[in-house]
Amino acid sequence: MSLDASVFLVNVPALNPRSDPDAPAGVRFLNPGVAAGENPRLFRPCGLPMPEKTVAAMMAQFAVLARESRSVADLSAFAPGAREDFHAGTSFAIRDAITAARQGREREIKIKELLATAQTELCLAWVLEENALELAGLQDAFGEQWSKFEQDLGLADGKTPDEDDSLTEAMPDFVVSPQKPKASVLVDAVLAFLPEGCGLYSSDAALVSDWEEYGAHFSPAEPEILARFGLAGSFRQAVVPAHLLCLSKRPDPYKPWHAGERLVIAPLEE
Repeated sequence: MSLDASVFLVNVPALNPRSDPDAPAGVRFLNPGVAAGENPRLFRPCGLPMPEKTVAAMMAQFAVLARESRSVADLSAFAPGAREDFHAGTSFAIRDAITAARQGREREIKIKELLATAQTELCLAWVLEENALELAGLQDAFGEQWSKFEQDLGLADGKTPDEDDSLTEAMPDFVVSPQKPKASVLVDAVLAFLPEGCGLYSSDAALVSDWEEYGAHFSPAEPEILARFGLAGSFRQAVVPAHLLCLSKRPDPYKPWHAGERLVIAPLEE
């Protein structure tokens, strides 16, 4: 299947291909409007509510906060302010609000606001992934230095210096555990920009388990479905109401992407 086809699968919860390098080649990743260079696996939706310059400014602040914050909760506390600063306070948003009041289009404006919120959540998730990849790189580099340290001391050969037994301890975690946004929030945001007919792919066991708890019934993927999305191997599929994929028992009337059903593909359990 060509990656330029109009119907495809989008990976969740990872947005960056480097975060899930084992995802099948036919699966794409959602770019929330960041400057990520040319990558055929990245899908950038049309009509994103915030322009690229606004996204760049917001992401720069998120990057600083991701390094300074100890938890996603700290970042989440900032996110609503980011949406207000970067979207609601713009001349475009003010103009839309005035026009909506005159023409009775409040619902339309509410949907636009929620789309801006969804894009903000995706941008935050993108920054957190970039930060996690950076931390993983630091941990790997530290691991290489630790292995060299062990070899220099003869620990790799099972030799323990008598004068300091503490050197036999396992390599410590040099970096803290990366922050991750709620998968259900991220899925909701992805669905907001997912074209009609496109589905989701996930190899995240915890997320798939949550979907099953909310009523997703998986069965072995049909050969024609696999062929349609250019997949080869053992997979399972389910067709699930979109709002359940967001772990919401009821669809939000202000979120049109909660309506209808979506195909979900996941690796077949061994």
